[in-house]
Amino acid sequence: MTQDTTRRHRSFRFSQQTLQRLDARAHEIRETRTGLAERYVEEGLRMDEHPGIGFVDGPVGRRAVVLGTGLDVWEIVATIRQNRGSPEAAAGYLELPTGPIRAATRYYAAFAHEIDDILERQAASAERERAAAERERTLFR
Repeated sequence: MTQDTTRRHRSFRFSQQTLQRLDARAHEIRETRTGLAERYVEEGLRMDEHPGIGFVDGPVGRRAVVLGTGLDVWEIVATIRQNRGSPEAAAGYLELPTGPIRAATRYYAAFAHEIDDILERQAASAERERAAAERERTLFR
C-alpha cells in the first residue's frame, strides 16, 4: 500500500495564541509552521484512532510509544517476535498487562511500514556495534 503524499491546500482559522505557540515551537525545533501543524494533526488523528499510543522524539527520530509503559511500539513488536509471535508471552516477559501490548499490535497493524523501518535501523545499528566490539577485542589478543 502506498501513501498519498500529494499536498492539498486547506484553510483553517486558529486563535492568535495558538498560532504564536505554533510559530515559537516551529522556530525552536527548526521546522516550518506548516510541517509542524501537519505533524500535530497526523499524530492527533493516530492517537484518536489508537488509544494508548503517543509520540516522542529520540535518537531514532520521532516515534510511537505505548503510554504509561516507557516502551516504544517497535520494542513491543520486537519482543512479540522474540516470543514466537505471542502477545501473551511478550506481556509476561515485559511484566505488562495485555492492554498495552494490544495497543502496540493495533498500531503496528496500521503502520507496519513505519515500525518495520525502525526495526531494520535498530538491527543495522546493533550489527555495527557488534562488529565494532569484535574489532576492539581483536586488538588486545
